[in-house]
Amino acid sequence: MVIYAYLTFPDLLLDAQGISHHDECIAIHHQGQIMQCSEKSILAGVMPGMTLSMALTLCPKLLAQTYQPDAERRLLHRLALWAYQYSHQVAIWKKGLCIEVSKSKFLFGDLSALTQTLKQASVSHHFRIHLAFGYSPEMAALFVKEGLRPKEHAFEKTVSRLSIDVADIPAEQIKRLKNMGFRTIGDYFSAPSRARQARIHQNTFLYFNAVAGRHQTPLTWFTPPPVFHQSLEFLRGLESVDMLRFPIHRLTQDASHWLKQRLCTTSHMRWEITLEDQQIEHLHIVLNSPVNAASALADPTWIRLEQLQPRSPMTGICLHIQQVHQSSPPKQDLFVKAHDTDRDQLIDRLTARLGSECIKTPCRQQDPRPEYANQLNTRATVYPLPHLPPRPIWLLHPPEALGASPENAGHRLLQGPERIESGWWDFEPTCRRYWIGLFQQRRISWIYQDQHSKSWWLAGWFS
Repeated sequence: MVIYAYLTFPDLLLDAQGISHHDECIAIHHQGQIMQCSEKSILAGVMPGMTLSMALTLCPKLLAQTYQPDAERRLLHRLALWAYQYSHQVAIWKKGLCIEVSKSKFLFGDLSALTQTLKQASVSHHFRIHLAFGYSPEMAALFVKEGLRPKEHAFEKTVSRLSIDVADIPAEQIKRLKNMGFRTIGDYFSAPSRARQARIHQNTFLYFNAVAGRHQTPLTWFTPPPVFHQSLEFLRGLESVDMLRFPIHRLTQDASHWLKQRLCTTSHMRWEITLEDQQIEHLHIVLNSPVNAASALADPTWIRLEQLQPRSPMTGICLHIQQVHQSSPPKQDLFVKAHDTDRDQLIDRLTARLGSECIKTPCRQQDPRPEYANQLNTRATVYPLPHLPPRPIWLLHPPEALGASPENAGHRLLQGPERIESGWWDFEPTCRRYWIGLFQQRRISWIYQDQHSKSWWLAGWFS
């Protein structure tokens, strides 16, 4: 049978605020009533369901935050994106996540192993989860509500022992069922189906069938969005750029999951930092090559942000990724060491630290003159070049004068000449004959004779 996992998040409303609530007295309220509160505020006497005025009386330093449905919705979508790596069928259902895990058992092991995987992943991402499994979302949700996590073979037996009071139906329906003599869900299913269907509401009948795994509730499956747009808001304005380290790590981790799930990479990121004076700092980062690893996204970002000097405290940060590329499996090389530094990521970090104008690449220009052919440019341009005789790596600038005869300077001509006559278009004409020579029987030189002055010059050395 199909098995579902249902995940709830005890700190969902607190986490949606985008702040650390573990060491703070924080409570979320709506219409004057406490909906959720941190552990420290619970120790001070604040409880969910309490009025806001009573909570402030018990804990004067309580930080009361208004319930934000949009922030809750964005967090649930971020959590669904996280859960998408464990199953391709994830649904946001009743302020939790419903995951179809029948096929996931082949990748992550049995339900116990999958439970450990999900719990360890949630700890690494700094949020708590409660989860259980069942043959339907309603069955799994009922187990989560009662704090049960039975084995697969005990699903139906555990459901039959549950009290009718725990059913997620209106109170008047529960009272009606108890007046009919049903005390447990097992008592309900012991009665004939036709008699039950004739005496109770249709929605209640379908709900209990779903709890027993006999009816499948249609779910709307989550799909990763076509673009990545995620933001975090801070309860208090951040005075220092160093305080952005954790939010950047969190956003780049989510962006990496999004890219990997879509089998994509990116080389363009756009960050927006909202300041307390409502101004927005924009930061565009262009990477040397497309990547999808979290570290490759975070390192250049952090290096660039270290240079930022905000005019006022920062109240939020947002990451946009729109341009993506299809990724291909990495090519393995037998002779590449496991700990070699990734050159592309090194260039990205250097570019972020020094600026794009400081990173130059050697490239070949369409110019026959050696002193103009090899250039250092910020963007390497590849031109189709004709077949050329050997050229030395080490060119002298300026060339070294050898006088009227190369032999007198210790050079013996070995190969040549190669005639180069060019430069008439930029008023720096060149007419030379190049030779490969041997200097003092030890080094291979590249020398030329200027055809106008008939003088000899040392142009470079072969390695």
